Amino acid sequence: MPVPYRITIRVSNETMKKLEKLVESYDYESVSDIIRKAIDEFVERNYREQPKKVDLMIPKKVLENLSDDLEAKSSISLDDLIRAVLREYTSRQLEEKARKLTSSDDSGEP
Repeated sequence: MPVPYRITIRVSNETMKKLEKLVESYDYESVSDIIRKAIDEFVERNYREQPKKVDLMIPKKVLENLSDDLEAKSSISLDDLIRAVLREYTSRQLEEKARKLTSSDDSGEP
């Protein structure tokens, strides 16, 4: 099936030689075939759809505090501020879980 888009890239002589060896060694059709496969794999690993809308119930006191922060010009909008707070919270939770996993790995305990 013909591919509708063409992208031109430049690679070093060394990289091109390695790509040509891969074509010979692994029965790829061409260097372009390898690059298409690499791009497809990269996109598959890294592309994420925008998250769906999530309804969030926020306690009144927390919302008032966020509104105060918004008035202090720490964010563009209340939605933006809530997203920033949730990102920070999620990041802290992930770091905590990673620390626990690392410390349990170091201790040799399951």
